[in-house]
Amino acid sequence: MKEKLAAILLVATGMLPWISASGFEPLYERAPILYNQREPDNRVTRLLAQAQKEGFLSTGSDREILLELLARLEVPLESQVLVFSKTSAQNSHIAPNTPRAIYFSDDVYIGWVQGGEIEVASLDERLGMVFHLIKLTDRKDHRPPELVRERSCLNCHAGSANQDFPGLMVRSVYPSDSGLPLFEAGTFHTHQSSPIHERWGGWYVTGEVESESHLGNAIATVVNRKVGGVTLQPFANGRIDTLETLFNARPYPHGGQSDVVALMLLEHQAGVHNVLVEANLTTQATLYRHAEMKKAFGEPVDGPLSETNERILDRMAEKVLHEMLYVDEVEVPGGIEGGVAFQNAFRANAKKSAEGRSLKDFRLYGRLMKYRCSHLIYSEAFENLPHEMRTRILDKLHSILTRPTSWPDYAHLADSEREHLRAILAETLPNLPPSWK
Repeated sequence: MKEKLAAILLVATGMLPWISASGFEPLYERAPILYNQREPDNRVTRLLAQAQKEGFLSTGSDREILLELLARLEVPLESQVLVFSKTSAQNSHIAPNTPRAIYFSDDVYIGWVQGGEIEVASLDERLGMVFHLIKLTDRKDHRPPELVRERSCLNCHAGSANQDFPGLMVRSVYPSDSGLPLFEAGTFHTHQSSPIHERWGGWYVTGEVESESHLGNAIATVVNRKVGGVTLQPFANGRIDTLETLFNARPYPHGGQSDVVALMLLEHQAGVHNVLVEANLTTQATLYRHAEMKKAFGEPVDGPLSETNERILDRMAEKVLHEMLYVDEVEVPGGIEGGVAFQNAFRANAKKSAEGRSLKDFRLYGRLMKYRCSHLIYSEAFENLPHEMRTRILDKLHSILTRPTSWPDYAHLADSEREHLRAILAETLPNLPPSWK
């Protein structure tokens, strides 16, 4: 009897069977997720497995391999942004003259450095964000490069900055002339709420946010080491529309472009993907705990959730909506001026309502998007949420859009914008729950 009560207590407090010799394991290493014990199965792993069978990705230069990978994964090369700070696992290849390139779609993130490997972050339905290296430096003749799961990425990507879940990070630093961050000057984790003046340290930026200064396109020099004081030395004065005069941009698929609109979209997507990963893994863990508790009491495992578990899932759903509906988005009183190439590529797969509106419509003055519900509601990360979480989010979203007085936290959405959002989603988002009918 005592053993049974002890087992029930451990289940109720979320401790079974998650105690290791070194202490408590992170949630993503516990049952049912078992992050490092399970092999991921997603678009990237399936593509490379197919390449090993069929032989594509087996010839060409590193750049040509990158281009083919971008095409097969439907990642637009126009999404290219360039970071020259040494804030990657491949620091030895990164410098102001050889920045790291990042490309992204709604579901996949790809990083590439000259002379190095291709880095891939992609979503797995069970595991959340997983990280791989596509090994270019030791590939065999006429064979596709090897895909290696890179667990060391979690040293940074699953830390406190990401709520201890495997996720994405966008950092702004004060870079020295070699690209090494001057950590004594401080760093910033960039989110859609971050003020512009804290963004893009260690990044190249083409285009501008009108009347706003930022940390990009510059190196930093320490002026007072005791207080961490630095001064910025810009690579060029004023707005930069191409980086071709600053370094050799020919190796990069999108040349000398590191578009400001792409950067702001990347920051938005990183925040939304991170909270979707948290929602997915938290829901899996909550449902597993619920089932184990029912088993311990000898009750049917498909019984209703406890009030505590309901509250956990409700809070998580509201956290997702807080991020997806741009609640804390920084205001930019002026315009955001980037190149049209990225904007056109980003909108190419937009899902449009009968009136031609979509969640990929840009505004680019005052704020980034015209209709403030994240386009990642169509992403694999959202679609693959456990049913209990996806339905909960969509039920609450419908209530936010139709009963605004009940949701004061979303007062930034005017009545007309709410109506447009409701119409867009009702016409374009599959598998809506009954609350939308």
